[in-house]
Amino acid sequence: MSAERRVSLGKRTRGRSDAALDSVTRQGFWVLVGLVSVSGLGFAFWILAAHLFPAEAVGIAGSLVSLSTFGAAFAVLGLDAGLVRFAPHALHPRRLIRSVVVVTGLLAGGIGVLLPLFILSMEAVGSGARVPLIGLSLAFTIGTVWTFVMNGAFIAARKAQIAAAELCAYGLLKIVLLLVVPAAGVVGLFAAYTIPLFPVMLTGFVLLPRTWPGENPNGEPHALRDIAGLSVGNWLSAFGYAIPYLCGPALVLYFFDPTTAAFFFIALQLGEILNYGSDALTKSLFAHGSREDRLAGALKAGVRNRILLVLTPVVALGIVLASFVASAVGGPAFRPHALMIQLFLLATIPRGLYQVVLVELNVDRRPRALALCGGVFACATMAGFAAGLLLHATADVLPAAWVGGGLGVLLFSRHLARRPVGLTTWGSNNPQNR
Repeated sequence: MSAERRVSLGKRTRGRSDAALDSVTRQGFWVLVGLVSVSGLGFAFWILAAHLFPAEAVGIAGSLVSLSTFGAAFAVLGLDAGLVRFAPHALHPRRLIRSVVVVTGLLAGGIGVLLPLFILSMEAVGSGARVPLIGLSLAFTIGTVWTFVMNGAFIAARKAQIAAAELCAYGLLKIVLLLVVPAAGVVGLFAAYTIPLFPVMLTGFVLLPRTWPGENPNGEPHALRDIAGLSVGNWLSAFGYAIPYLCGPALVLYFFDPTTAAFFFIALQLGEILNYGSDALTKSLFAHGSREDRLAGALKAGVRNRILLVLTPVVALGIVLASFVASAVGGPAFRPHALMIQLFLLATIPRGLYQVVLVELNVDRRPRALALCGGVFACATMAGFAAGLLLHATADVLPAAWVGGGLGVLLFSRHLARRPVGLTTWGSNNPQNR
């Protein structure tokens, strides 16, 4: 009888694990739809802009969009990730979401005014356009940071399809508006990119109360300060991870030439596109683990296997066809630099597996470990990059630093995940301390 009972329990456990994996995959699919929509439609927007507007207007507007997006990523301070982790167990989820919206909006307001000032001080921007552009930059920064927060809230509520629909609607609306204002110069171009955020964002504010209750009877009181530690840990981790991606192309430009830097940047972007799949699955896994307040080993293994199942054949095919891809994307001159593409594609595999470990550290509420991982990736990758420069390596092999950095941080993060002592968060409500 006991043997039969053990077999039956095992079957039920596997059934629950399979159901959880299917749920994570379904939500991950919608996250992926949102990522692909915002990137693909954004790319189409700039292609159309290049045909409809002067190159000078495209350059100024593109720079303002990049700066404002960076400002939004800075202003959110990782609170979108903190919301995913804590909202499912908050006594008053809507109140917690409102607190995050207010704080990030105030931070984004200050940053949205300050960041574009040095670009708008250039002579290329007419004095009559400066005030409207500052106002649009302010609006875009606030709208973007609130979009980050709302997307996190929808994913945490297992409503990733709403976030995907909003991102798709934003991409389509800005293209439609672009076709209406081709004669309005740089102000019209930036307005076409900014204004569609607001109807989409207002729709999100209307839908949020339908996805989160005013009070969770099984929840615990959570103030904004309670999620601050984990949020800052995520912010530092993301900042450390971004350093090589922000600095790499500029360093290639400095030590080599503009053409090589262009090829390096294109290869880097191709690798980042492939990361969308693992990003989507791990965001969904994070939301699931946050709701359950734990991550089952079978579920982690299932997500890792699915990431490998998707990435391995795509990376292998990309490595084989790298020369063709290089010619198709960058022209015949890019073909000799196909090794860049191969190495950046190879780097996506350890990066995808590392994302699963980051989810585990988030669910265990370990901000120090998260920050350490970001620092290790930045240091390992930049050290490999510097070693390549010192050894007078060609630019084609420099992306190997991303492969080494990914493997290094994967091993380091897995070591931290197995050794929680001394690297947990502050407070007694950490699952590790219960």
